[in-house]
Amino acid sequence: MIKKISLALILLISLFLGCERDDICPEDTSTTPMLIIRFYDIDDPDETKSVRKLTVIGEGLPEGYELVNNTTTDSIALPLQFGNEDQTAISRFQLKKDSDYDDNDNPNNSSNTDIIEISYTPEFVYVSRACGYKSIFNATEVNTDETNDTDLWIQNIIEVKTTVDNENEAHIHIFH
Repeated sequence: MIKKISLALILLISLFLGCERDDICPEDTSTTPMLIIRFYDIDDPDETKSVRKLTVIGEGLPEGYELVNNTTTDSIALPLQFGNEDQTAISRFQLKKDSDYDDNDNPNNSSNTDIIEISYTPEFVYVSRACGYKSIFNATEVNTDETNDTDLWIQNIIEVKTTVDNENEAHIHIFH
């Protein structure tokens, strides 16, 4: 009888020692951050200024896929494309102010699209076995593509943080 209890106890202990905890990444774990852009008033640089009816399209994404769709806002979060680690990557975004339709869904021909180009170098950082890797983006550089555009609504761009490693503060300020 004691042998059976001892054997059962050994089997039970080995069963618990052989178990692994669930590999679930907690929601509060920092993952690959988005690029945060805040919009400011060109005439009063300390004040944020909403962009009316903003639509943002990431170049290279499927047709009709909009990251921001006809929204009035003073800040946006944009995903940067992954590239090879330690090699410069580029993401281009079309920022369209006063999108194609007015408040009554009537066609609007007064929209204005500017293109920004962000250059950066991805770095992959190990988070945990459950979460895997995340990417941070180093040495961002932002330019406005002025090719064939004589009516820029974006007047100035300031890179506030050159490393995109969290979403707690803006990385870029755009003045309009």
